[in-house]
Amino acid sequence: WAKHLQIVNGGQTTASIHHVFKKTEAAVAAVSVQAKLSVIDSSRLDELVPLISRFANSQNKVNEADFFANDPFHVRLEELSRTVWAPASPGMQRQTKWYYERARGQFQDSRGREPTPAKKREFLFTHPHLQKFTKTDLAKFENTWAQLPHKVSFGAEKNFREFSSRIAESKQPEPDQKYFERLIAKAILFRRAEKIVQEQQFGGYRANIVTYSIALISHRTAQRIDLDRLWRNQDIPPALADSIREVSR
Repeated sequence: WAKHLQIVNGGQTTASIHHVFKKTEAAVAAVSVQAKLSVIDSSRLDELVPLISRFANSQNKVNEADFFANDPFHVRLEELSRTVWAPASPGMQRQTKWYYERARGQFQDSRGREPTPAKKREFLFTHPHLQKFTKTDLAKFENTWAQLPHKVSFGAEKNFREFSSRIAESKQPEPDQKYFERLIAKAILFRRAEKIVQEQQFGGYRANIVTYSIALISHRTAQRIDLDRLWRNQDIPPALADSIREVSR
């Protein structure tokens, strides 16, 4: 028997065989694939699995964020994103979900597993593209709110490493629903700010202007912005939008 079996290097091969079998029903019983099986002490999973991933994939570009996909923090956040329904936006009749892409390509894989075109459309109604976010997005939202815009400005991967270090040092417990709802409120704030800054047509540095603007507002308000209200409304109030516009200048 095997528990917690993971493919470290060979996902494309496995997916190709699966695709051929599902789409053409070709006989794949005679196909052989050489494999190396690493048996890991369960007490050292979190330490060793990322290292195996790092060194087994040295011939391909692997982002730093990919090595943290199986961290309990991210696994729990993914579970919440699949079960927690967001309130319907004003003027909308149906609720939706915010899809956390814990591993690259999950969103398209999830949609692709739907058996019919109608089911695929339903998936996108429930999980709109604009409500998908990744591990590096998560780090941007959190580090901006924590008033670390200089870290966010280092770029997605370096900022994610900084966020991961803070999580590890603080020994933060696994996320609960309230954490998830407030995280989404920060996501809404960040993405609305992106649109507002884009409208100003500054000519460049949008990412930096966005993170510094929100970080400054977070600082000046002592983080007293009502995140629960942003979650309930799935939008920011006009006064906050005006503040972002003013601060961005």
